[in-house]
Amino acid sequence: MRCLVYRGPMDVKIEECPRPEISSNEALVKVLACGLCTTDVKTIMKGHRYIKPPCVLGHEIAGEIVELGENVKGFREGERVVVAPYVPCGSCYYCLRDQHSLCKRLFEQFPRPGGFAEFVVVPERILRKGLLKMEGIPPEEACLTEPLACCLHGMKNLDLKPLDTILIIGSGPMGLMLLQVAKLFGASIVMVSDLLDERLEVASELGADFTFNPSKEEVPERVRALTDGRGADKVVVAVGSPRAISQGMSCVRKGGTVLLFGGFPPGTVIEIDPNFLHYDEVNFVGSFGFSPLDFSSAALLIKRRKIRFEKMIS
Repeated sequence: MRCLVYRGPMDVKIEECPRPEISSNEALVKVLACGLCTTDVKTIMKGHRYIKPPCVLGHEIAGEIVELGENVKGFREGERVVVAPYVPCGSCYYCLRDQHSLCKRLFEQFPRPGGFAEFVVVPERILRKGLLKMEGIPPEEACLTEPLACCLHGMKNLDLKPLDTILIIGSGPMGLMLLQVAKLFGASIVMVSDLLDERLEVASELGADFTFNPSKEEVPERVRALTDGRGADKVVVAVGSPRAISQGMSCVRKGGTVLLFGGFPPGTVIEIDPNFLHYDEVNFVGSFGFSPLDFSSAALLIKRRKIRFEKMIS
């Protein structure tokens, strides 16, 4: 089979690889679509401290079951599915406290060799908790289950409540999904900030109530004007930029919450006045990955056509 093999920064090649074999508790899936994550792009461009070449990247996988191990129940060959890139162990310190994305054994199993291949093996743990049927859903949409699950996990960490006002900084694919999830969660005003006007136009089409370009206007002033002078209840920083964090801090209200959703380059440092946290009681939270419940919830939203992807797929 053909694989896109990552051999180091700026060195990827399509190569012939052995078609993987499955055990009695595994499944073989033919890859029909695999999303290109920012992590994949950053790894290809600059390398990654945790991803050692040579390897096959790609973890947003949708496909069709072509072979099942003799002990696998509940699936049949020919079914369209989405494959989670990982599943928590369910028994470690963090899993027992429902902090599944912090699982100590989170990456112990993964679809082998990776999504940028013609076929992947779904190991037993992922088959039990992270292989979901997606009949009738185009594979290019089904493969976005994983990033949508990350958005759901982020909104849970943010504790977004109905009628909250929210500012999302960054309107790339993740930002566009986040704004749609915010609408589904019942946010009263969804504001989006981005430096690219064409992205802001898409955000408006997908339901953003207000959009801002910080290169052309003072975003904090606009946000306060729309929130009776308070600032946004919740702010999501969906860009790996310290300047975006500063913008978020200047736009959140007293007692509000700022979510750091995007990853940042190693060594990134930000300055925060501790009195800002102390006297204004502003909360900072992070978000990484997703839980099995987030993954299945994302798949359900896609199957019920609650998320529009047509403007994100190229």
